[in-house]
Formats: sequence, structure tokens, C-alpha cells
Amino acid sequence: MALCVGKSPGLGRNWRLELARSLQDFEGIERVFHFRPHEKERIKEVCRRYPPFITPFFLSLMDHRDPQDPLRLQAVPTVYELSPGLDDPLAEEAFSPFSHAVHRYPNRLLVVSTNLCGIHCRYCFRKRNWSKPTFFFSQWKKLEAYLYDHGEITDLLISGGDPFLMPVADLERILSLARRVRIKVIRLGTRIPVVLPFRIDCALLRLLEPYAPLWICLHVNHPRELTDELGGAVEALSKVGCSVVSQTVLLRGINDQADTLARLFMGLLSMGVKPYYLFQCDPAPGTDHFRVPVEEGRSLMKALWGRVSGLAYPHYAMDLPGGGGKVLL
Repeated sequence: MALCVGKSPGLGRNWRLELARSLQDFEGIERVFHFRPHEKERIKEVCRRYPPFITPFFLSLMDHRDPQDPLRLQAVPTVYELSPGLDDPLAEEAFSPFSHAVHRYPNRLLVVSTNLCGIHCRYCFRKRNWSKPTFFFSQWKKLEAYLYDHGEITDLLISGGDPFLMPVADLERILSLARRVRIKVIRLGTRIPVVLPFRIDCALLRLLEPYAPLWICLHVNHPRELTDELGGAVEALSKVGCSVVSQTVLLRGINDQADTLARLFMGLLSMGVKPYYLFQCDPAPGTDHFRVPVEEGRSLMKALWGRVSGLAYPHYAMDLPGGGGKVLL
């Protein structure tokens, strides 16, 4: 199979070993990063509530000595995360017909495939799932019956956690069911090509290929995440019939400069990834320090117009708290 040679990132490192060696507690991150003595107890408390998870690959992209490193700020706990917020800011549970499914829009169903992820982004709106035991989607009969009973659903979004960390057989089961009930659009939301690109291996590519066309919604926030390994993963996914688009969260101190966003969006486009959404940060617990005022976000979008190709210009949007859905800003 030609896609499993050459630039395939899966030939590089053992992704399961990478996952097992990820930093997953306060002791792990303390060995790498230096915290001020007066911060340690508060950061320990953050880690108890919202445990860290950082793969060795993503860790290698950071400047460990710089507390303001834009990749570090996304992944390493800080004392600011003790601020309050909405546990379920998008009111997903209110729109859940059964466990781990969300039906907010008439023609779309979201499946939360797992709570396992390659990184615990500190601004995540599903932080409530981090401290739960690892789960994988198991409501197969309910999902099948629901899709057959709701023929208006033509768009299935498989999210998480990260669906690329599901057992291969389970991921194939969802894809097979979606095609069997004639779902027209299948989307998979993932950050794995950014934080654990070696997971895009031959076994995963062989699984995806028969279900093409598929849409991969790639989560990427900063130009330094645009690695050669990510490029290899995107190329390999494209070869098996996946179209790749991106979503970015607008984050204070990380990507809230027009130059940073321009480099990110044009860099994605050069990899063959269409920038799709720039999202306002959701009001999850401990995320106040990440949020950029909407008017500032609009100014950034104006500054980007004419600086980037029209193909690299995303929708600026937010998910309304309480389940109001996406609105363009």
C-alpha cells in the first residue's frame, strides 16, 4: 500500500508508547517545568480537578524555560484555572437523547466517542470528562435505532476526547453504521495529528479508506504546531479520501495577534488544510484568562482580510452558552 511508505508519520515512533509516557499528573509536570514555591499547592489542586495530559511529542515542541510559551500555556496547568465557570457551557446534556450523544441541530448528531485525548487543552469545554474513568462509546443499539428513527440526520460528527484514540474496531463500527443508514456527511474532530502524529499509521489509514469521503476537523491553534509530522499526517489522510479542515480557538496570549493568525492560517492552507472556524473560547471552568473580547476578535478578523488568501479566511464564531448553538461574529 503506497500510503504506508515514504512520509507516513506512523513509521516514526510507537504511538502507544508515546501515549503511555505522556505527563498525566502534578509530579510528572513538576519534573519538567519550574513552578514558583507559592504556586505549587494551588497547581496541585488544579491537577486534582483537571489532570494534565501532554504527549512527549507535543512536549518537545515547547520552550520549557518560558512560562509564556504559547504551546505551554495551552497544556500546562496554571493557578488561573481555579476560577469558576460553567461545567457544561454548551448544555450538551440537555440535548442528549442518550449517553454520549448530542442532538442540537435537526440534521446533525454528535457522538462523544471517548474521553481519552492526546492532550488536555486547558481551555477545553468538556473538562468535566477528564477525571472520569476512561470510556469508549458503547451505546450501539441506541445509536442504530436513533439514526434509523431520525432520517433527518444526514451529518454525523464523531468527537471526544479524540476518536482517533478509540479502539480501531469501535471506530469502524461507527463508520460502518453511518454508511449503512446512509449518513451523507461524516466528520471526525481530532487533535491527534498535532499532538500524536504517529497515530496516523497504516492500520488507521486502512480503516478510514473504505468510508471515504470523510471530513477531518483538525484542531490547531499556533503556527509552531505546523510540524513536518503534521504535514505527513495530513498528506496520508488526504491520500485515503479524507478532506481536512481546521478549527482554532482564539486564546489570549497564544494566538491573539493578527500576524500569528495569518501565519497559522496560511501555513495550514499550504499543507492542504482549509481553515474553517476561529472560535471564541467557551466559558468552561478556569478559562477566564484565555478569553479575548469579541470586539477584539472582530478587529483581528478585519486585520486578516487582505493579508491572507480568501481560502485561508475562517468563520469567526462562538457557541452560545446554554445550548443556543453556533453564531457567526
